[in-house]
Amino acid sequence: MSTPLVLVTCRQMQVELPRHRDRIEQLGYEVVAPDLAGRQQFTAAELLEYSDRLVGIIAGDDELDRTFFNGSTKLKTVIRWGIGMDSVDHDAARDHGVTVRNTPGVFSHEVADSAFGYILNLARGYIAVDAAVRRGEWPKVEGITLAGSQLGIVGLGAIGREIARRGTGFGMDVVAHDPFAGTTPTGVSMIDLDSLLTTSRFIVLACPLTSETLHLINAERLALVRPDAYLVNVARGPVVAEKDLIDVLKSGRLAGAALDVFEVEPLPLDSELRNLPNVVLGAHNGSNTREGVARASSAAVDFLIEELRR
Repeated sequence: MSTPLVLVTCRQMQVELPRHRDRIEQLGYEVVAPDLAGRQQFTAAELLEYSDRLVGIIAGDDELDRTFFNGSTKLKTVIRWGIGMDSVDHDAARDHGVTVRNTPGVFSHEVADSAFGYILNLARGYIAVDAAVRRGEWPKVEGITLAGSQLGIVGLGAIGREIARRGTGFGMDVVAHDPFAGTTPTGVSMIDLDSLLTTSRFIVLACPLTSETLHLINAERLALVRPDAYLVNVARGPVVAEKDLIDVLKSGRLAGAALDVFEVEPLPLDSELRNLPNVVLGAHNGSNTREGVARASSAAVDFLIEELRR
């Protein structure tokens, strides 16, 4: 009888795998971590090459669609390393009796820190100043005082709440929009989305990608934003209609943006965003700290083992 297989396809989890491999193999499973070869994810077709023995997977942003679930007849569980679940066809998983879990709450501090790194860069122009000083210049860029500025947070889950804590720590006027939020943190006012967009100097997106939040920030909503405002996206790329965002950035109807995520990743070489001086570009790396990776990987293996033992 062939040995059942566990795939580890998430790059960050692969880094941590030597610490956890024995925990999985001692239960009688073979563990395979295929080479991503510089890419961010595997296609369903690539994953199906392992389908004859595949019982569990710790996945990154892989293509976990209906084709994948239809072909993975022995699969018991998918552990989505990290928080986002938008790459998984949950209906297909349910149809095939496959449990799907993520590692919630593991990156709240890390992504909130990243969001404020972007806010500070936008407010003070550090990237542009650094480049100018390296060229031998000595610029005096007039920045924005965060204390007293309004910070609007879209999505008040674990990450949004940590962003709010940092905002209040900076003395900002913090408002938030989240139709599913429970209790409101101290110092945060809950308002409707249009009001948040109309009044906030800094707008941070920290909501999950769902059918309701797909292109939540589009031309219609960007028209509400004040022209001296800045948009920060540490959520998912498709929450923003990228073409509409480029239009308002080019026209000056939005002061700037910082984007850790994009509609297509990695960011295409021909993207106009690469040439806009009022944009700070990230690489979907807001959660990636040594401590965060270790925390998420330990949780992912715990959940995998829990599900395989059922």
